[in-house]
Amino acid sequence: MSEKINRKSVPRIDYWHWPESFNKKDLIKLNKFIESNFDMYEDKDNGAEDVKKTSTVKIIYYKKIKNILHKVIQACRQVANEQFGYDLNEIYDLDGCLLNIYKSSDFAEYNWHTDGENVLPHVDVKLTVLINVSTKKYEGGDFYICTGKEKHIEELNKPGNIVMLKSHLLHKVTPVTKGERRTLTIFLKGPSFR
Repeated sequence: MSEKINRKSVPRIDYWHWPESFNKKDLIKLNKFIESNFDMYEDKDNGAEDVKKTSTVKIIYYKKIKNILHKVIQACRQVANEQFGYDLNEIYDLDGCLLNIYKSSDFAEYNWHTDGENVLPHVDVKLTVLINVSTKKYEGGDFYICTGKEKHIEELNKPGNIVMLKSHLLHKVTPVTKGERRTLTIFLKGPSFR
């Protein structure tokens, strides 16, 4: 005798977004603060291995901008736990936040890659938080993820919007053809996947 088991379908969630989290005035202030207080440039060889990346990256320690990002990180942690089922570590003061600057003069882009932690054996980058902090108009610079097929994440096109995605998903930024696109990236880490 066989029993029929009814299971409620749960949609697969690959990313989450928050619209209009920062207004233009806040974005201008945030960019000025990072430009005046960043700690270092990212080493050109520090990105994903064997991947074309032509953006300029300025790194600022979390301790310097945590008062600005505190509510964003709280929201991300809640969604990470309740929607993705992820346990996360705290973000430490010396964790870097990355200001990615994609200039059309460089035809800047970032080809398909994943985000991960190769150094620590008991820690994985679980989620990548991207905030569109652009203050100038731009064209191109579209953000895509791949889960078997390419998906344009249009929510990240608008300055002030936030997108959080599973870090192990392939993702890319297409070339910026006009203007300058800026995003702030924060990596959320947790105990290694089992």
